[in-house]
Amino acid sequence: MEEQSVFCRNGLGRVNSWVENFYLFRRLHSLIHFVIIISLSCLMMPSVFAATPVDNNALHDNGSRLLFSANQAAHDLSVYRLNLADGQLHEVPGSPYKTGQYPVSVDSFPDGKFVYVANQGSSSISVFEVSVSDDTLQPVAGSPFAVGLYPDSVHLDPKGRFVYVTYEDDDRVAVFSVDASTGAIHDTGLNAATGIHPIDVTLSPVGDFAYVTNFDAASVSTYRVNEVTGALQAVGEAVATGDRPIYIKISPSGHFAFVANYGSTTVSVFSINANSGQLSEVQGSPFTAGAQPYSVTIDPSEHFVYAANWGTHDVSAYTLDAESGRLTPVQGSPFSAGWFPYAVVVDDKTQYAYVANNGEGTISAYHIDELTGALQELASSPFASDLGPYGLSLSQRPR
Repeated sequence: MEEQSVFCRNGLGRVNSWVENFYLFRRLHSLIHFVIIISLSCLMMPSVFAATPVDNNALHDNGSRLLFSANQAAHDLSVYRLNLADGQLHEVPGSPYKTGQYPVSVDSFPDGKFVYVANQGSSSISVFEVSVSDDTLQPVAGSPFAVGLYPDSVHLDPKGRFVYVTYEDDDRVAVFSVDASTGAIHDTGLNAATGIHPIDVTLSPVGDFAYVTNFDAASVSTYRVNEVTGALQAVGEAVATGDRPIYIKISPSGHFAFVANYGSTTVSVFSINANSGQLSEVQGSPFTAGAQPYSVTIDPSEHFVYAANWGTHDVSAYTLDAESGRLTPVQGSPFSAGWFPYAVVVDDKTQYAYVANNGEGTISAYHIDELTGALQELASSPFASDLGPYGLSLSQRPR
């Protein structure tokens, strides 16, 4: 019975209404339908969703980055090389790699050497070392590491010294130290209280402030980070968001924070005080998105913002006013994605965006028009993942 409860959480906590049960049924139905289609397609047309054959040496020479996909329903982690020239994804040898149960969040070490996965179903963090020679993964000694019940998000500080983990049932965020040589994590015993049902934790670009979304409290908590110990100290009161905030993204400059409000079909935008870290909602916020926006991200130029809409199977695109923080829909928005998209990420070295389609086991890839922000899906997209891709993370390749 407990196992069923964990699965029904679906990263949102307990299923609270017939509406969410209905959508869960549709997602499970779509998974079954997808498996049948893929099974038949593999018999008739082996190239369906297949990655293009690639010369590994050539790919290394041309330059690439890594994309990690935490596959919630398959209990594993897919790893892809991202070709910087054309945005293509090429799955690395041995992928997918086994994790704990129901992995929902993934983050990587600043230099790309280690990868961290939050396993919500087994209350653990899996840690892998990335091979310098071929990008394959190997669990580090001691992995998976036991943590508190139902971890929702794992996030490293920009220097790779600390890992932060949210616990949805305990209303807290915990601090773990990181062994930079082995990748192992150690519980510091430091915790900070959050609002009700925390989901996501993220840090400012320089790591001086941390932010946590509180799903059932419709708010975001702000903390000052102790540079020496990693401890979190609350800054002011939590600020209100739309209903059921899930994921939060900070702009590369640290000027703005963006929150996907799953329960109110909106994206909230806040300006960030550089001295205190406190959030102030910008004029016009929240901005309309599709149904049940799950995650949100921003391109490296800070010109465009994207939200993955779980309920309408698409991606909303906006232009960002760098002065006011206001969002304006891009012409042609929203852009189609696969079934029940969860995560959306944009590579900070290229003009490509990637979306995890949880309901059909694929990752959609798009080229971003650098002038308008419009998304053009690659001809070879979507790319196959394992079942239930949930969290995505982009990383440089280790050297």
